[in-house]
Formats: sequence, C-alpha cells, structure tokens
Amino acid sequence: MYVENKKTLEILLSEVPRFPSPNRYLEQYVCDSTIASELLWTAYMYGDIANNNVADFGCGTGILSYGSLLLGAKNVYCIDIDCNTLLIAKNFIPQIFTNIHYICSDINHLGIRDIDTIVMNPPFGVYRRGIDIIFLTKGFENRPKAIYSIHKYNYASNRLIYEVANKFKYKAEVLTLGYMSIPQIYETHRKRIHRFRIAIYRFTRMEI
Repeated sequence: MYVENKKTLEILLSEVPRFPSPNRYLEQYVCDSTIASELLWTAYMYGDIANNNVADFGCGTGILSYGSLLLGAKNVYCIDIDCNTLLIAKNFIPQIFTNIHYICSDINHLGIRDIDTIVMNPPFGVYRRGIDIIFLTKGFENRPKAIYSIHKYNYASNRLIYEVANKFKYKAEVLTLGYMSIPQIYETHRKRIHRFRIAIYRFTRMEI
C-alpha cells in the first residue's frame, strides 16, 4: 500500500492525464478524482483491493487502475478498446509498478481468469443506449467476488441494475449517491459544465 488515507489517494489521482482527443462514441472522459477515490477507498476497506487481482474494465487513462496499485493490489488488468488511450495510461503510471497488465481489447473478448475484483466507470449509454449494462453483464460473467461500478442514477436505471444483478446471482447495493461534472469536451455539449447524478454500486456474489 502506497497511500495511507483517502485524501492522499484523491490528490494523486487528480494527476491522471485527460484524453487529448476524446472519442464521443466511446464516451471518453476522466472520472472525477473525488469519485474515483471514494470508490477505491471503499473497496479497499471491504478488503477487495489489497492483495487481490483487480480488473479495470474500460480503464481509459488509468485512474482506477492507478488507484488500485496505490492501494496494494496484487495484479491490475487495465483493459480498454482504445490502444492509444492505454499508451497514455502506460506512460503515466510509474514503472515501479510491474504488476500492471495493459490489455487492448473489447470486453466481449477477454480471456482473463482468476479476477477477484472488477472496478469500472463504464460509458453511461448516452450515445450507445444500454452499453453500461453490457459492461456490467460482462463483469458478472467473469464471476469476481466483487464489482464496483459508477452509473447514472435515476429510479428506472437503478431498478434495472438491481434486476440484472439478481439475474446473475449478485447482491447489489448503492454505496454513495453524488454528482459528476463533465466539461464541455464534445461539440454536442451545450453547457460549459454538465452535472448529473451518479451512484457508486457494490455487487457481491450471492452464496448458493
């Protein structure tokens, strides 16, 4: 473990680079360091990061992967379909971390085994409706002991997430409700800052 408290983690994660040319179709943006540190610190306190094999689905420039390393993960799999983005993450994350594996792949074609925990900030489905549920489904199919994920929050989406989790025999719980702000990075954005409600979820395997 390289950090001793959530505030230090948040400060370090705030240094993660942004996307130089964000892809609208992939809904690329860097997760807010406050939200990322909240997700990771909570996962750490539950015993789901340190000495665990952690996979970061749609890792982007590596904020959740980097945080997992700082909190003592055994191995981290930084997975993204955009190879150029992975290179940004690789160039940023210190080479002292030899236990991170960069994988350029669609999440539908992963061959990783023995994943203990999945962390992710999936696309919200603004441009590809339902893509967030596809990410979540692929997470469940890998059968980790725990999944931590960020989603836009409203009554309908929350109900759907609970239904999908139950289908795959996972218990869902909302850890935190908050707001995320995204700057005006795409030509379709009309506001300088777009602020919306999000939830951090924890999913754990049900005992059968």
